Amino acid sequence: MASEYLFIVDKKLEYPLDESIKVLSDADDSSYIVSNSPLCDTQIYAPEINFYIQNSTDKIVDKIKNIKALYDIRSLEFDLAKHMDFKEEVNDKLLIVTDDEKISSYKDILKNDKFTSITLPPETIIDINGHIGDLKVTLKKDDTDYEIACSQIIWEDAPKFAMKQSGVFDPKELGFEEVFRRVEDNLDGYEYKNFIVYDSSICQYHERNEEICGKCAEVCPTVSILKEDETKHLIFSDIDCHGCGGCVSVCPSGALDYTQLPRSAFSEIKEFYKDKVALIIPRKMSLENLHIELPQNTLPLAIEGEKFLHEAHFLSLLQTSGKSVIFYSDFISKGTGDAIALVNEIFKRKYDKPAIFIAKDKQELEDALSEVESFPECKYGINESDLRKREIFSARLAHLVGDDDLGIVKTGEHIHYGNITINTEACTLCLSCVGACNVKALTAHPEDNTLRFNPSICTNCTYCEVVCPEKDCLSVQRDEIALNPNYFKQNIMAKDELFKCVECGVEFAPKKAVEKIANMMIPKLGGDEVRIRALYCCADCKPKVILQAQIDKEARGK
Repeated sequence: MASEYLFIVDKKLEYPLDESIKVLSDADDSSYIVSNSPLCDTQIYAPEINFYIQNSTDKIVDKIKNIKALYDIRSLEFDLAKHMDFKEEVNDKLLIVTDDEKISSYKDILKNDKFTSITLPPETIIDINGHIGDLKVTLKKDDTDYEIACSQIIWEDAPKFAMKQSGVFDPKELGFEEVFRRVEDNLDGYEYKNFIVYDSSICQYHERNEEICGKCAEVCPTVSILKEDETKHLIFSDIDCHGCGGCVSVCPSGALDYTQLPRSAFSEIKEFYKDKVALIIPRKMSLENLHIELPQNTLPLAIEGEKFLHEAHFLSLLQTSGKSVIFYSDFISKGTGDAIALVNEIFKRKYDKPAIFIAKDKQELEDALSEVESFPECKYGINESDLRKREIFSARLAHLVGDDDLGIVKTGEHIHYGNITINTEACTLCLSCVGACNVKALTAHPEDNTLRFNPSICTNCTYCEVVCPEKDCLSVQRDEIALNPNYFKQNIMAKDELFKCVECGVEFAPKKAVEKIANMMIPKLGGDEVRIRALYCCADCKPKVILQAQIDKEARGK
């Protein structure tokens, strides 16, 4: 069984580490959960530990605590991750796409007897489908299409459509040696994880009559998320997923979550950053050669993907730490970029200063570290367990806004919040909109016959507008947040009294609905008083009235 923590030291430390951390000068034969070195048998290599030790200006007593915290954070990630591990068989069939002039670059791999290799010029390939281990390549030759099968493809300067499939490697991007190493290693089987978990019950694409969402598939750089237009189902291919998390940050309802750091795990991990500056560092950002002075109370937060962070993540972290957040990444995704812009605009309205700094290189990181701000008055704690993305952001933002009216902020292209207006004269309380709202922003309240709406948890999907049967009744205001207390409450949008059955006196439907149906049907009933009266009856009395009239008619011999 693996021990918890290992620290491999290359030079003598000036202070002791927590007793839970095993300190060695070289790797031993044991297995560990978290280590500061990739050279041992460890589940998680945490380079941020060495980065913190080498660069932090914290006092020694704080360093000891924070190093232990970095181990604990990684251990929590490991324990609370929701992924599963898979393995795909990969055979020796290798396709190399190149022209005759460059074929000499591949002589080492062509001579490798582990592969059955063929080469094709790039102009013959018109499409690629499948995934690593089972790729189907469509070729055109002499105006005829052919298909060949292979397990892996090496294609220098490969076009975008080819790189969407797993198992296609570009030496221009990775280097020849790295590509050759990968295709050879994959012969032992291609290991992968599921990076995404999905809740179809709150998805704004799933089984809708009209397409009103699908951002996740639009931003996916591979074919790991596809839309099935006929059924309105999302199709997920875990083997093709790179784990970037871009789909998570643009999902309006929170139907997608990131398995490497799900919301439940993030909620616990953020507690380590109380009164500290969180320096978020995606795995792709190298730390080994980054030498920079970390001010006191600055603690790295290492994450796997670079694109999954959304507005609820950032606001939760800010209200826990009470200090600025720094995101050190040379690439900012569409969803994460919009989330940062939104939160910064909110903080500018409230505190006249931004809260999140983006640093794309060392110089920008130095600048960000020097501009860190404190927001002690924004600190706020809530129990986030079982709360969805929207509910977390709503509760936290409501506290931040308080009793102020900070105006309206726009939410950007890839984050959707908004509001609705309802014409109370036209609304019959049919509740079609309530049935269409799968995030419970629109709710019916029989205790007072009202239709209520909480704008702060609305995903702005517009499906309520689509299904509303009344003309000029419900309209959606898109992509804006009103920073005032009413935005975070259940507002009464429409109200009606119940109509009493003219036979038994039971209240059975909104008055406006009964009157609307009656006004539509009376001209079609040709003055039939019985059927007209039935329009004002409950479901139990309606057939009785009609049947009794028929019996009376037969008794009179008519």
